[in-house]
Amino acid sequence: SDTRRRGMSTSDEERSLSGGSSVSGRSYGSVPAADISLGVDEPPESGGGDTAMTPITAEDERHARRLRRRLALDGGAETASGAVPTFVKLDSPDEVAVIVPHGLHFNDVEHIDYTALADRDAGLAVQSSSADTQAAESPMHAGSPQRPNKSSLLGAVVGNSSKRDGGARNEGGGSSRRAHPAVLWLAIMLTGLGTGLVSVVLTNISVGFGNTRLQQANELLELNRPLAAGAVWVLVSAAFTFVAAAVTVYYAPQAASTGIPETKAFLNGCDVRGAFSLQTFCVKSIGVCMVIAAGAPVGLEGPMIHIGAMVASYVTLALEHVGLLRGSSRSHLLTHLVTCGVSSGISAAFNSPIGGVLFVLEDLAARWLVDGQLILQCFVSSFFSQLVVAGAHITSLLVQTVRSGDRGEFQAANLVKTSSGGDEVTGAWYVADVGLCVLLGVGIGALLSFSTAAATTIVRVKRSVVLHMTQTYDKRRGGRKNRAPSRLSEVVAAVFPVVFVSVLAFVAPLLFSCKVRQDHVEGKSSADMPLGIGHEVDHRMFVRFTCQQGQYNDLASLLLPSLSGSYHSTLTHLYSRDADEGAYSDASLVVLAACYYVFPLFIVGCSFPFGLFVPNMVFGSAAGHLFGRMVNRAPWLVGTRVAHPTVYAVLGAGAALGGWTRMAIAISAIMLEQTGNTDSLILMMIAVLSSRLVGAVLTPNSFTDEVIKQKNYEVLEPREPKIMSTLSAGAVCARDVVCLRPVEDVASIVRVLMHTTHTAFPVCQPASGSNERFYDPEHGGSKQDPVWRVETGSHEPEPELLGLVTRATLLDLLEEMVNSRRSSERTAPHLRVPASVMDQHVNFLGTGMMIGADELGTVPAHVPASRVYRMFSLMGVRRVIVVQSGGGNRLGGVITRGG
Repeated sequence: SDTRRRGMSTSDEERSLSGGSSVSGRSYGSVPAADISLGVDEPPESGGGDTAMTPITAEDERHARRLRRRLALDGGAETASGAVPTFVKLDSPDEVAVIVPHGLHFNDVEHIDYTALADRDAGLAVQSSSADTQAAESPMHAGSPQRPNKSSLLGAVVGNSSKRDGGARNEGGGSSRRAHPAVLWLAIMLTGLGTGLVSVVLTNISVGFGNTRLQQANELLELNRPLAAGAVWVLVSAAFTFVAAAVTVYYAPQAASTGIPETKAFLNGCDVRGAFSLQTFCVKSIGVCMVIAAGAPVGLEGPMIHIGAMVASYVTLALEHVGLLRGSSRSHLLTHLVTCGVSSGISAAFNSPIGGVLFVLEDLAARWLVDGQLILQCFVSSFFSQLVVAGAHITSLLVQTVRSGDRGEFQAANLVKTSSGGDEVTGAWYVADVGLCVLLGVGIGALLSFSTAAATTIVRVKRSVVLHMTQTYDKRRGGRKNRAPSRLSEVVAAVFPVVFVSVLAFVAPLLFSCKVRQDHVEGKSSADMPLGIGHEVDHRMFVRFTCQQGQYNDLASLLLPSLSGSYHSTLTHLYSRDADEGAYSDASLVVLAACYYVFPLFIVGCSFPFGLFVPNMVFGSAAGHLFGRMVNRAPWLVGTRVAHPTVYAVLGAGAALGGWTRMAIAISAIMLEQTGNTDSLILMMIAVLSSRLVGAVLTPNSFTDEVIKQKNYEVLEPREPKIMSTLSAGAVCARDVVCLRPVEDVASIVRVLMHTTHTAFPVCQPASGSNERFYDPEHGGSKQDPVWRVETGSHEPEPELLGLVTRATLLDLLEEMVNSRRSSERTAPHLRVPASVMDQHVNFLGTGMMIGADELGTVPAHVPASRVYRMFSLMGVRRVIVVQSGGGNRLGGVITRGG
């Protein structure tokens, strides 16, 4: 039958896994329920009548016991993943099968194959590009691991098959051919264009929704209805946040936060479950727009890094779908495009193409040996991303020109507004500013280090609380057991902080008096200036709030637009030199800085997408502007010329980003490109370096690195620990290795898959004269090890290494064997291996499914461990096979990334 006969629903499977009743409601004969439970396949429904159930017979019970004993699952033993094995009865023909799990996920980290292969041209070990490894490592299919092309696996490896064409899968050995240069540059261009387009769309949506919310509240204030305005402000904020949190919690939890830890982990050799899926992309895009429009103190810049990486993965998938990557290494192209996507995301978010390239090189490219080619690729991708953003800016100017009838001036957006006369240099500075700049950087760096420590603690506490809430006490076992967390509680926990911030942001301006609107544009009377939410030519927004017509509230003009997606308005206020000190009081700057220092601490750890670059920029700008005012008024500086407060505002923003991200080169370039202020470049470098140095001393790791540690991502630092220089590969390798023989029966393969969590297995020839004992269910049973476990370094001779086969390949092989016998299993959600195929044999030799020993990047046991560490940290390998020194391929052990 072509119709899938689903014997168990999800809940039924869970009951069966826990040893409960079978689907038919009957316990499994005389076998204790804790040991085994047998599900039954249902025949297709017909005519809408009651569904008939296939009965469980005594013969089925005997077959299940025999199968359980053969797979070493006696006594209700759990599999390596911690689940009790599930057995089901299949019909047409009747037989018992065992469900083999397809994926292994621990702590949200997907254990993917990154096997080191030998690059004959470079003489170094590089990442595997075999078809098996490529399919496994692609993040686009995370959460539902895709299998390699298995059109000829069965005929090539099954022992009793008449088809034994060894060249049927010639790509299985691992073609290392890279994509054609034309295809590569096409992919780079598409990555940049796609990232820029997504940035423009998300920016317009978030700013549009945020300004609409602000405008509705302002209109009610003009009608002298402050309570109604506050209700609209808060309720809309709650609604937007609820949407963002709900779609994140229910559909794509990996879309939460910035996504930078996940991207950095991928570039270092890890794949995170679901981090690059299409569902995550959609949820990330929707969620970040809703959160920004809701008034949370967050920005789009951080999530754009993750979004750019996802766009790169979809470009790779599209090129493969149309056949442009046929015979090429997808893994190599994917990683380079993800790096370009990160650069494009920074370029589009900050209008900083050079800063995007430097950001990648300084923070995210620890996986690869950086060369000029990668730098050029990132720069080209950033160029196309910036081209889209600039095109959108020009289009906006054209629309404004058509509407106003004036001549449009096409110029780059510049956050720094010079004085109307234009005689004064924008970033003029003096000798005294050098020391003051160091003082500013030290102060902001110290404050940002404290906020980093606080944010890290808050995230840790929230995770602990969630873990505690998801545990219940089990009286029978005398301990605690996990239960599924309440998704609704996660949503509520994410909505409450944003609502609290919205209430504070709406109440705070009520404490400030109104100011008379000044004429900041030469040649235009104040009567012509828009009131309420008005846009001048420099895009600064003056919010009337509760003031009379012709007046504005200074704190509302600084705080509310930035909490509605228009943070450029706030930064332009702080950077603009044509605004005198009377435009914004010192108190408003203090409150603005305090809000953007404290508010983000409420947001970290919430289950929705957010970025923390913007709040740190606004905090640094407000603190810098206030510091500039103080030094210009300082009596001990009388007679000494110092820079304008707006210069210190720009320097404060750079110092805040440097202290938060622990980067200096990229931040200096980003601030230079964003403000167009080259006059104070030296001061910017001093401030960023001072802030970064102080932050690194007080809190060694950035917030991103702390999150990576808390999520247990196996990210390795580029520099190896000192102890590595004193050890050899043979000293650090694991000598307890699970291996496969060249010819194995299906039962042995199933035992390896169910009793281990390894992602690949060496294929070895047992040494002649060795006393290896293999599992025999009829003699020894549970007293024997169900898998062939090789103890290297003992008195027994080591087996000869023939190659390596991945878990994904073994699963594909079993899947095709089952599908060839039972066509109805092709659409099955689980891999169910019947007892009738357990006796078939698989020959790994002479087929494309095994990576040969000559292609593996094996390392002799005497090689320094520091060299092996660099293979992991700089080349992204997942494991390294160690062979005995002295020549030959005698297995010595395996080195992996983590425990």
